[in-house]
Amino acid sequence: MAILITGGSGFIGASLAREFSGRGERVVLVDVKPPPPRISALPGVSYVRADVANLSEILNVFSGTPVSSVFHLAAILSAPSEENPWSSLRVNGLGTFNILDAARLSGAGKLLFTSSMGTYSVSSDMAVDDDTAQRPTLIYGVGKVFGELLGLYYQRKFGLDFRGIRFPQLVGPGVLSGGFGQYGPRLIEAAARSEAFEAWVPPETTIPMLYIKDAVRSLVLLHDAPEERIKTRVYNVGQITPAPTAQDIVEEVRRHFPGARLGFAPDPKAVEVLQTIPKAISGENARKEWGWTPAYSLAEMVRDFIEELMSNSAEGSST
Repeated sequence: MAILITGGSGFIGASLAREFSGRGERVVLVDVKPPPPRISALPGVSYVRADVANLSEILNVFSGTPVSSVFHLAAILSAPSEENPWSSLRVNGLGTFNILDAARLSGAGKLLFTSSMGTYSVSSDMAVDDDTAQRPTLIYGVGKVFGELLGLYYQRKFGLDFRGIRFPQLVGPGVLSGGFGQYGPRLIEAAARSEAFEAWVPPETTIPMLYIKDAVRSLVLLHDAPEERIKTRVYNVGQITPAPTAQDIVEEVRRHFPGARLGFAPDPKAVEVLQTIPKAISGENARKEWGWTPAYSLAEMVRDFIEELMSNSAEGSST
């Protein structure tokens, strides 16, 4: 039996593959692009090219591999979704339906879905929780709400053990996908490479953030939690507290790189989009039901980010 990860070549998927490979699990990565060589070379990890929006391709994947658990991570993110909402609906809407139905038909026991704080449209400073009304204004959020509700339907109708996590903005080295919230990784990476960089947001910008290692750990913990403890089903997992401003990130980065040439050049479109994001997210249900708490502070995140970036650069230069 294998653990199947859609979007397995991406930011979260590759890290998740590393985690389960280390546990001795067989892992199948499903994506339209191959994973990095250091991921495909891991013990027990294989790759299948397939488009989640193509049901025939997905059914072929499931029929060729007995699957115990599915992590459905494949998605088009917020900024490219706004540029092409039709493609977003195809991948984030139809693709999620295809994965849920393939999991049902194949008898997969468990499906974990990654959702987002983009399912909310809240401009106040109050923290959102799992009971806050979801009324997204962007097509990305619309697709994620659809995925959550469809997964919950499959759980009630067909008994599929559906579980989901709503992530805040994730931060980590090597992010390639576009998004208005990705100024944090860009600030750190530019400083580490001695490059100048101007963030597209004002210095006081604050959005909920979580380090990639915490994100992966939350998915693993939710996956491993006994089903009788899963009451809420789709969870917010909180954030780094207090939420750092863009200026806070710059100052923390300069502790490591005092001469970093970092600044701000706000983009009105980015500012407009980020104003729809909640200022704080509560992960209280995740804490109560399966013992979740974030581990990385801003300082710990920046330090580890830099260490990982340097380590990956050293590995790349030696091959």
